[in-house]
Amino acid sequence: MTTEFDGRVALVTAAAGAGIGQATARRLAAGGARVVVTDIHERRTREVSAAVAADFPETTVVGLPMDAGDRAQIDDVVAEVTRTLGPVQVLVNNAAVNVVGSIFDYDPEHWDWCMQVNLSGPWYLCRAVMPLMRDAGGGVIVNVSSYAPDVGGNGIEAPYAIAKGGLNVLTRSCAHEGGPFGIRAMTVATGIVTGTKFIDDHPELLERPDSRGPLGTFPTAESVAEAIAFVASDRARHVTGEILNVAAGAYMRN
Repeated sequence: MTTEFDGRVALVTAAAGAGIGQATARRLAAGGARVVVTDIHERRTREVSAAVAADFPETTVVGLPMDAGDRAQIDDVVAEVTRTLGPVQVLVNNAAVNVVGSIFDYDPEHWDWCMQVNLSGPWYLCRAVMPLMRDAGGGVIVNVSSYAPDVGGNGIEAPYAIAKGGLNVLTRSCAHEGGPFGIRAMTVATGIVTGTKFIDDHPELLERPDSRGPLGTFPTAESVAEAIAFVASDRARHVTGEILNVAAGAYMRN
């Protein structure tokens, strides 16, 4: 364990699964952050936060169930964190949903779902924590996105790609407006990440010729978490409004 984040309060959405969120919560805890694990699954939130706390007893780890697309729940969680730990200083908007299919066939409910979780929820969380960051003298927002907007969803995930494109613009809007108050905002964009539920449900995507980049590998959740920790840390203190692709170069194949 290091003191890289030195007790800063870090809130991570969708952090109780087996993918990027939990890996990020663990990486931030290892860096000395006080971590708030949030997830839509109440039991899993309790179990994962307890496991992370046991692995990193030198810091504070709490679990708070939260639907990242539900504004009332977001308000409640931000208020509870502020009351018990202090203002959120690192926000990682990791929660995401996707529906594979054709733009000809998508149910409008799938569109609404993708927009609510992938874009509206992150915007509302930014809106909730940025005034607190401003009053505290600064903070960092990391939006976990994808290179899917650059390739129009590649014919299989248009609503997801459109929402993530909006998320990338949200990053730059937060960077632009938050910068004078010491608030940085970054996007970490991924492609296929092994060990995640989405890829477990769609293993056929691993075989698509455009899935692998020049490196010929797929990133893991831990490698994405390392990138998130970097952009959230003081090592990246002069970097804001940027998109860091962690996809083994796959976006160049499209």
